[in-house]
Amino acid sequence: MDSNGYIKLHRSILDWEWYDDINTKIVFVHLLLNANWKESKYHGYNVPAGGLVIGLNSLSKKLGISVQSLRTALNHLKSTGEITIKSTNRFSVVTIANWEKFQ
Repeated sequence: MDSNGYIKLHRSILDWEWYDDINTKIVFVHLLLNANWKESKYHGYNVPAGGLVIGLNSLSKKLGISVQSLRTALNHLKSTGEITIKSTNRFSVVTIANWEKFQ
């Protein structure tokens, strides 16, 4: 991961429907900060700009939340169209919808 650069986070996030859900908010901000800025490949899978590869166990440890809480947060984000998820038996590729607006 390249730690250079920035993302845009507009104050309107304060009105976002998941803003009061701490787990969903922290997961989304983590995804924004760690998403690819350009397309790449991982184990034969395309990871688009705005996407990243995650493993549920490692991400739950990194964020300090349970795997079930992580699944719930990801489902929240998926249900309202913030992200899409393509899963394999070893990892998932999460893509942020409207990635460009955070750049």
